[in-house]
Amino acid sequence: MKYRLVTVAALLAVASVATAQKASSVRLEFRPFAGMYVPVGSQADDFKTAATYGFQSAVELNANTHVLASVGWTNGRSKIGALTDDAANLWHYDVGAELNGLKELGYGWLFRPFVGVGAGARTYEYQQVGLSKSTCGAGYAALGSEFQTGPVALRLESRGYLNCFKSPFTGRKLNRSDAMFSLGFAYHVN
Repeated sequence: MKYRLVTVAALLAVASVATAQKASSVRLEFRPFAGMYVPVGSQADDFKTAATYGFQSAVELNANTHVLASVGWTNGRSKIGALTDDAANLWHYDVGAELNGLKELGYGWLFRPFVGVGAGARTYEYQQVGLSKSTCGAGYAALGSEFQTGPVALRLESRGYLNCFKSPFTGRKLNRSDAMFSLGFAYHVN
């Protein structure tokens, strides 16, 4: 819960920074997304690929730089054999920065490929009775592109995560990795 509050506070801070700025080059963006969570390596031994949904709020500092805050939810399923109920919610929250290129495609369209980095946390919330949720740190690198016309854009993003995973039975913390692939929209507020 603490990390969710921090993420909400970060989203509000990003929004208030944009609102407080009077420069025309600073703009607020709202970005809902949906995609797939794909565990890799040893994380794939414990979790299945699952649908992910979320929201980003970003501030466009200039044509090539954004700061953002994200929150996401994965409707996960665990492969941990000792679990009798395999349902597991994964909550993702982070802050980051993006650097993007900018190319005019014609007819009012812009192509904006980007790279990004960020850090935050992930909460594993198991549905099995008797297991408590756990939260660990996470960091990511992102690669994607945005196709913008006017104030709206279509976004494609892939993120590679390095995160901490705490065993629900032993409490042992391990480093794990996974990926997220998403499709979303962005609305650029003037």
